[in-house]
Amino acid sequence: MITLKTDRLILRSARPDDAPSYTLGIGEFAVARWLTPVPWPCSLAMAMDWLRQTPRNTPEHALFIIERPGKGLIGSISLMDELGFWIARPFWGRGYGTEAAAAVISWHFSETEREAIPSSAHHDNAASLRLQHKLGFVDEGHEMRYSQALQNHVDHVITRLTRTAWQARGDQQCA
Repeated sequence: MITLKTDRLILRSARPDDAPSYTLGIGEFAVARWLTPVPWPCSLAMAMDWLRQTPRNTPEHALFIIERPGKGLIGSISLMDELGFWIARPFWGRGYGTEAAAAVISWHFSETEREAIPSSAHHDNAASLRLQHKLGFVDEGHEMRYSQALQNHVDHVITRLTRTAWQARGDQQCA
């Protein structure tokens, strides 16, 4: 199993016993409203099914639980069709999303030949877009996506981070 460690976080594979904490974090509307593909409300059974189905993590296709030692699960980050993440509301504004994303991006680019990573965010999700821009993602356009929590189509900003842009950052800290 692949585990990534940062100064403050452990990024690890999902386990069935993560389901209660996962449900609490992603089940809060303040979190779910920004997550387009996530069914809402999310029940414990839905979270258990989702976590049971997560694939083995590879640099091309991964879903990590973001764990803060001593605090447990504080979010999740994935690199599937695009880079996506969520952080439980009590942990917002502390740089955990940036720290987790930087670890996943570094791992991805060091282990693959891919030239870019796509991502996106609701057009009004200033925090997520700020995080992406801090990491070097650039806006590439807009598209409409259906939000389960909002029960409506939402304008999404499509972003992209190239290997060249990531490498140009050097060893700069993102926090």
